[in-house]
Amino acid sequence: MLTRADLLTWAAGWLVISVVLVLSRFTSADPDSALYAQISARLAEGPPARWIAPEWWGLWESEGLFREHPAGVFFLPVLLGSAGIPVEQAAYIVGVGAGALCLVLAGVLVSRVTSIADGRAVLVLLQLMPVAFIFRLRSNHEYLMLAALLGLVLALDALKRHWGWGAAVALALVAALLVKGVFVIFLLLAAALWIVFDPTPGPPARGRQIAAMAAGAAAMLAVAAWYDAAYLRVTGESFWVPYWRRQMGQVEVLSLGDQALQLLVRVGFYIGVPLWHAAPWSVGLLAAAWRGWGSLRERLRRPWPASTRGVLAAALFVCASITLLSPSSRYAERYIFAGTYVLAMLGAVVTRHAWPSLTERLTAIDQRLPGLPALLWLVLVLMRLAAGPFLPRPS
Repeated sequence: MLTRADLLTWAAGWLVISVVLVLSRFTSADPDSALYAQISARLAEGPPARWIAPEWWGLWESEGLFREHPAGVFFLPVLLGSAGIPVEQAAYIVGVGAGALCLVLAGVLVSRVTSIADGRAVLVLLQLMPVAFIFRLRSNHEYLMLAALLGLVLALDALKRHWGWGAAVALALVAALLVKGVFVIFLLLAAALWIVFDPTPGPPARGRQIAAMAAGAAAMLAVAAWYDAAYLRVTGESFWVPYWRRQMGQVEVLSLGDQALQLLVRVGFYIGVPLWHAAPWSVGLLAAAWRGWGSLRERLRRPWPASTRGVLAAALFVCASITLLSPSSRYAERYIFAGTYVLAMLGAVVTRHAWPSLTERLTAIDQRLPGLPALLWLVLVLMRLAAGPFLPRPS
């Protein structure tokens, strides 16, 4: 699916953007991104043994150990800082690189489920929706977690061909655990749906996939134990117990009793955010479903081809994510980030097939212009750098 021109353009574009970020001393107006970049810079000033235990250092008027999540989001920026790159800008370099990686992984995943043409189209279409503009240039967990999720399901698919991809399954799970702790549950959900629906051609390999997930879970437990022991040596305190209290102690689980209205508001929030952030592809998906509802019901009665199983797995992932998140009293648009992108991938493919004339021009340009998806990505990131302070937040 990816040509040499694509890979070279993406690599060159990332280097160009990295240079611009460093020379312009870029900092984000997004509070979370600025916080993570500043903490990364403080960590880089200390010894490597302290990298596992970041602090607030007075940021956001807070003091003490930073236990919002494990320290994985800081590791790559601090490593780049060790190579001489200004660490605050390194945090954004990692963020923009993770965003590009997610695009590539999404395109490859779609090409495995449907076709290379769909994968190529998704590489472009996913760049043209509100969530892409909002998160174009950030330093946060979301793209790292999405990359781990997409990498996990691609590794599970590759297990059909070779046992060695079990190492990539474990790597994706461990990376997600170190980046955002309890949110690794969304990777487990995606893996379960992928194994059950098996949405790619070829004989199933559920035995291999389940064994790889079991080994990955064991790797997560081992890394969690190591992390806690290392954290204890550095700080004299455990990490996971206070972290769990931090994450769950302030969370109230809403019910259908006296809190029914609040629960409905949360459900509406977690439905509305993906629909808006994944527009117009989410709208195309709904319109196509409405237009073809009768034939869809008929197709579901027949044996399901791989592409139909992929549609069902993606739709169930979005619905299950909404169901998991809605009862919590803590809510934010970033929590449904992975569900938003899965909805966008599904919507982009369905819209392309329902209204092929919309993407015929795109396909023709892609065939004539080498590296089109990467060039578009480079132009959009540079436009964000140039015009960012003047752009409204489409929230």
